[in-house]
Amino acid sequence: MSRSGGLRARAPIAAIVAGCVALVGVAITGGAKPMPGLDLAQTGHWIYSSVLGSAFHIDGSGKQADAQVPVPGLEPGSRVAQGPTHGYVLPPSSVVEFGKSTLSVEKTTPSPANEWPVAVETKGGPYGVYRQAGVVIRLGDAAARIVVGGRLGDPVATADGRLWLHRVDDGLLCELVPGAVRVSCPIAIPGRHKGSLALTADGPVFVDSDDDTVRKVSDAGLGDPVRLGVDLPDTAIVAANDVEGKLAVLDRPGAKLHLVGPAVAPVSVPLPPGDYVGLASSGSVVALVDKGNRALTTYDGSGRKRDTRPIPGGAEQPPVRGQDSRVYVDGADGAHVLVVDPGGQVNDVAVTGDRKPVETPVPVNPPSQDKPADRPETGTLPPVPAQNEPAGRPVAPVKPKPQPQPPVPVPASPPGAPRSVSATPGDASVSVKWGAAAANGAALTGYRITWAGGEKTVGGTVLATSITGLTNGTAYTFTVSALNRAGRGPAATSSPVTPQASIKVPGAPVGLHIRIKTGDTDANVTWRAAAANGSPVTAYHVSWRRADGSGAGSQRLAGSARAHLIEDIGIEQPLTVTVVAENSAGRGRAATVTKPRGDESSDRSITISRGADTTATGCAPPACAFVHIVMSGFTPGKTLTISCHTDEGVHGSETRQVGPDGKLSFDEFPQGTIGRTIWVSAESVQSKKLVWK
Repeated sequence: MSRSGGLRARAPIAAIVAGCVALVGVAITGGAKPMPGLDLAQTGHWIYSSVLGSAFHIDGSGKQADAQVPVPGLEPGSRVAQGPTHGYVLPPSSVVEFGKSTLSVEKTTPSPANEWPVAVETKGGPYGVYRQAGVVIRLGDAAARIVVGGRLGDPVATADGRLWLHRVDDGLLCELVPGAVRVSCPIAIPGRHKGSLALTADGPVFVDSDDDTVRKVSDAGLGDPVRLGVDLPDTAIVAANDVEGKLAVLDRPGAKLHLVGPAVAPVSVPLPPGDYVGLASSGSVVALVDKGNRALTTYDGSGRKRDTRPIPGGAEQPPVRGQDSRVYVDGADGAHVLVVDPGGQVNDVAVTGDRKPVETPVPVNPPSQDKPADRPETGTLPPVPAQNEPAGRPVAPVKPKPQPQPPVPVPASPPGAPRSVSATPGDASVSVKWGAAAANGAALTGYRITWAGGEKTVGGTVLATSITGLTNGTAYTFTVSALNRAGRGPAATSSPVTPQASIKVPGAPVGLHIRIKTGDTDANVTWRAAAANGSPVTAYHVSWRRADGSGAGSQRLAGSARAHLIEDIGIEQPLTVTVVAENSAGRGRAATVTKPRGDESSDRSITISRGADTTATGCAPPACAFVHIVMSGFTPGKTLTISCHTDEGVHGSETRQVGPDGKLSFDEFPQGTIGRTIWVSAESVQSKKLVWK
């Protein structure tokens, strides 16, 4: 292919129109009349095709691939970022720089971390953001490696080139201004809440998924929180740009697309079942990639579906927004790109071109045609006649010994499947382990782990990883596949596992209190619930003793109990009570309290008077009536035996329960003998005597 001035694009061989989608195939070849190099202020979008071993420029407005740069041997799915004069292919292990005017590779440098970076195209950039390593590289003339520190969320860049980064582990928002070699982190997120950065017409904002609010972000700090009106999960994915003034939020566990904002009513769009890997906004529509169903769907700012189209070859990466504000979705095979127009219509650009070999053979120069065959090379000796040969006999030419041929290289192929994939559940997490995959002729560059709701890529020497942020009680299956420069190999899958909240013994009961009055015999013990720590409290164990060890006792109560009455214990000496909670993990820490003396002097009293008239055996009106009894100051909830006495002895007894206020009022014990003296007693408390009239 000629590179004298760029690359010529030929017309497609065929165009197939189905429905509303325009399928445009462009063959990129070395024509006889190369087109000039690309405009240095180019827009559109670059992709990398591992099948063709090249980076391609996609003209979003023209719906065609209009340039090809040979870059053989890189990993499938490598992102491409473009600056004013150069482009950069960003596989996990390296950074490959090519000229946009020469359409050729100029240099390759190692990446700062063996992971898939996020490419950010903005003024002062472009940038590669390595989220797990917490490192940012600036590409171009002012290249720099900037250590941010700690894991990072998805970045956003403002129109003036300011790069905002979220340090997720310590809850800081950091800013990298154009040309700077270090970040400033002036903003602390309250409570280190989870969330994401996004851009609106008013500037960057932070969407807090813990309290479902949004705050403006500026050098002065965070603005006041504004409720979004929807319940966002911790795993919510927020589009980097707003759509018609609303924030687009993907709720994968709830299978919904939320369109929210500070001054608008929230819109929630139910999504069909699928494995959604991400979303991007053009400003007028939002595009969602469903990896499970290999589909791209677009919605406008009111939640109306604009278009749905299959993704040829499937998709492994979220959609991206180009510098022309169109949304691009790269097919997993690198042979197709879906372009989303401002109105939401999806166009399929099929990319073809010259296949580039991984290894380019070195040509062997033929002998010079202007030199006699029998003339020796400069600096070599002529042939020497063999000994004992007659003079003048022609000397047979000496044949060179055949040289051993180098072995024919075996081309690399995708790796084998990882061995023995296992998964061990934890609290909202799972530990995944596997054995090394066969390299098949090329060094392993990574392992990709996928599960319902997410994916993760680790280095080629890593054989275990921890997956966090999972939902307890939900079963997960983990699939692991290996990567090398030839592609991705077959996957191996773990058995299903279910994360569970860690179960610990309960905490100590809270607010343990003893209530007993001086002179009382019963102690009322109360407490508040102990922390369950992952398993319901099934029992409370209450024990007590006096200071000299006497009166000791214990009782096992239900897990719902919050009080216990210790009868006949008294408070003549200090009383100690201990309460311990129990769950399926065992007994927890004890709560203990000692009551040194009664709360106050006993003021228990019983008052009697003539009550309502009645009729009983041997008792008739007007003399016959009940005794009206009013009691106060007794132990709330306690069951008492109340007795009525006369000069002749005990007239009768009744059992009643004291009310929660320590009071009791009722009519009982009919009397009909004029002049008889009566009184009532309970727990050594006696009423005044009453002469019946």
